[in-house]
Amino acid sequence: MTVFIVLVAVVLVGAMAIPLTGLDYHIRRIMLFQRRRRAKAPTTTTPAVLSIFQKPKKVQVPLTDVRDLIISLQLGTSMESTLTGSLARAAEQFAGRGVLGERLQRHVEARLSISPEAVLEGLAEDLDCPQLDEVLERIRMAASGGVTYNRVLSVSAAAIEEDIRGQVEQRIQRAPIRLSPLMVAGVFFPALVLLMWPLVGSAVSQLR
Repeated sequence: MTVFIVLVAVVLVGAMAIPLTGLDYHIRRIMLFQRRRRAKAPTTTTPAVLSIFQKPKKVQVPLTDVRDLIISLQLGTSMESTLTGSLARAAEQFAGRGVLGERLQRHVEARLSISPEAVLEGLAEDLDCPQLDEVLERIRMAASGGVTYNRVLSVSAAAIEEDIRGQVEQRIQRAPIRLSPLMVAGVFFPALVLLMWPLVGSAVSQLR
């Protein structure tokens, strides 16, 4: 009984001493941190699990690089070379040319033994380029017979060139809109300064 009374007294003294020493603040901080960590645990692990089932994000590449690749394949097939050989040479040619060259080299090493269509299909899956999807469809049509690879590649290169020309024209048309604020500031601000300068000069002279 005496031991129980002593323990109760120690607990009461400790409970009364906690607010006086400021330990209650640290205890509340620790409890709040633990609650926040438990609340965030499901939300932080769920996206990590879902990311396994999500498709990798496609990468954008300059359309001029895609055009150059198609022209390279078209030139290779025009010299009585197979599409497989043209892709192998293009992989060497584009080895140090950014993302396109890197992905092309990877798919040539992994898929060229299957078929040239498999290489282009891998590129279309990796790159955010609708024009490359159209090239793949034309290549599949040529593989089914009736049209040569050289012909479909020539048509594809011309179509991509037209798309590039359209993008350049759109940038030219939007250029005056972007330059207008700079032109207004560059023309009217000096004119405003010149108009206000005599008034400022006269005001300064009157103050003197």
